[in-house]
Amino acid sequence: MATIYLHIGAPKTATSTIQRILARNYKKLLKNGILYPRDQRHGDAHHTLVCDLIEKHQNIKMPDLWYGECSRGQAWQSLLDEISRHEPEIHTVILSSELLFGQSKNLDQMLEDISSYLGGHELKVVAYLRRQDQLYSSFYNQDVKGIRQWSHSAYQFYEVHQMFQRDYHSLLSLWSDSLGRNNILIRPYESEQWLNGDIVQDFCALVNIPSLNSGSVSSNESLGINQLYIKLCLNRIGFEKCSNDDILRLIAKVYPEKPAKGCLYVRSKLYLRYRSQWLLANKKLEQDFLHGETLFEQPIPSAKELKQYAVDRMALAVFFPTLVKKIKNKAFGDHNQLFAQAAALMLAEENLWAALDAQERATLMEWVC
Repeated sequence: MATIYLHIGAPKTATSTIQRILARNYKKLLKNGILYPRDQRHGDAHHTLVCDLIEKHQNIKMPDLWYGECSRGQAWQSLLDEISRHEPEIHTVILSSELLFGQSKNLDQMLEDISSYLGGHELKVVAYLRRQDQLYSSFYNQDVKGIRQWSHSAYQFYEVHQMFQRDYHSLLSLWSDSLGRNNILIRPYESEQWLNGDIVQDFCALVNIPSLNSGSVSSNESLGINQLYIKLCLNRIGFEKCSNDDILRLIAKVYPEKPAKGCLYVRSKLYLRYRSQWLLANKKLEQDFLHGETLFEQPIPSAKELKQYAVDRMALAVFFPTLVKKIKNKAFGDHNQLFAQAAALMLAEENLWAALDAQERATLMEWVC
């Protein structure tokens, strides 16, 4: 029987890069007795496996885009069939989906299913952990930017998202209770601690496979300060998920801006509470999983070391006349009304109507309605 490595993320730890390189090296890996299953891959990852578990145990219908051409409810049997076809030539199987890391609801039942499906194989879990403050800010920005189209505050995001319902220690303890503590392989998302400073080489060494050429690491840059606010307002108005990439291109074109870095998206007192919880969880993790070794070499910063997120109202005031001109010229095509409605929302929330003259306001309102 093969050793199966479940690479569960976490999100925002170069999972897409690792998945892309494993997928591109499918034949090379297979020749070396390593299977990176492809029958149930949509793109480069094994999200369909997790989607089937979520639909079964959380009663949530997952979006079609996670499945592509794959059939619902068939992922695990398809995986077992593919593994069976390649036995006994393979000794290692690698499954990768960061969706696994974000599950907390009925996770014990999901883990029972995983153990049942993969019974007879040796199971190991690979988790790269990003410092919590970085994960929070990056993941919030990404969920506003991405197809999930988050439209509320960072506080609400933290309070309701499954990702943050359990800390690192309690989440990985659930995995270890099911699969055994010695089978949980934890690595920090810090380049200083990776093999040769390369996360792909580090991953390959961790799962005991030949080193793969990492090439260029995928970069999914965060939105800028005002870009984030623009996208939030567009999300509040609402549009089809299939149009998300088009909307992002239009935002980048009409309002180019550097990515937001090291932002504090919540008030200092709240961040202080979160930070205390993160530090405690990391200490427990080091004691119970890392034999007392330090997880992160770089400490979680205090609130004073971070820049408080705030919309640049002056920059927006300068931007709005240009935005209205583009709306008037139908520069946003089928999304013209969407951008007009979002502009009206921003003007109202930030009390910036004075940035437009009477004719510009009239033009905007024609498109709003």
